[in-house]
Amino acid sequence: MPLNAKVHYNQITDAWKDFMGEHFHFGYFETESTDLETAVAALTDKMLALGDINPDTRILDVGCGIGGPAFYIHQKYNCFIDGISTSDRGIELANAASKEKGYDKVNFKVADGQKNGMPDKSYDITWVMESSHMMSNKKALFSECYRVLKDDGSLILCDLMMRVPFRKQLAHFVRNPREYRDNMKTFGFAQLIPMGMYAKLLVEAGFNNLKVMDISKQAAPTGKVWAENAMKYRDAQSKGFTNEDVDLFVRACEAMHGWFEEGIIGYGIVKATK
Repeated sequence: MPLNAKVHYNQITDAWKDFMGEHFHFGYFETESTDLETAVAALTDKMLALGDINPDTRILDVGCGIGGPAFYIHQKYNCFIDGISTSDRGIELANAASKEKGYDKVNFKVADGQKNGMPDKSYDITWVMESSHMMSNKKALFSECYRVLKDDGSLILCDLMMRVPFRKQLAHFVRNPREYRDNMKTFGFAQLIPMGMYAKLLVEAGFNNLKVMDISKQAAPTGKVWAENAMKYRDAQSKGFTNEDVDLFVRACEAMHGWFEEGIIGYGIVKATK
């Protein structure tokens, strides 16, 4: 059971490409009939609507996965994007895809969002798409995002959020230990916090003009759709993962979907300005 995000994403990247597609994040489902590809694009568009992006805009994608969102943004705006992740495998795939597409303005490197090593005041937007829940030191994450932003630059973030007090979360864990074990094995050691804590940490890092959106209802179907996708690969022996791997992924997704239904977890979008 990997507790380290780097180890976790190196292990699951290739399987997740099959189960989730090129975008390792939730979707925004407008209706029950919305497909996953449309939903993940809709979530990205919801975030993009909060930014002022043009071909000269410089974006730091913190926790870039295999580059799916970065490529989507570049295709829309022809802007500069640097993606960082602790996953060597993810960065390898992202750089290969960028080279194949001929995107000179899109680059990826191995780096930690909690200490990214980028120059001060070098970006217009820090883009944190569903990666902050895997970072234990969110104070360091937001301080680094603030540091590398130009004056009046923006942080735009989306992620899973805790919606119940810790005591209720703990009681739920005690009653359903297998659900939590399955999710830790599948999605890594997530550290979810409430929307209010995100706001507090961002203000402490120096940000202002916060805007928050609760999109829990629209994000909730994602786990169910991932589970349905994964089941298609259950007997695909050549894919490098076993039926047991698929079954674990499906159980974790179904449990997570249930947590949304019970109001244990939710999903939010945050914008903050330097």
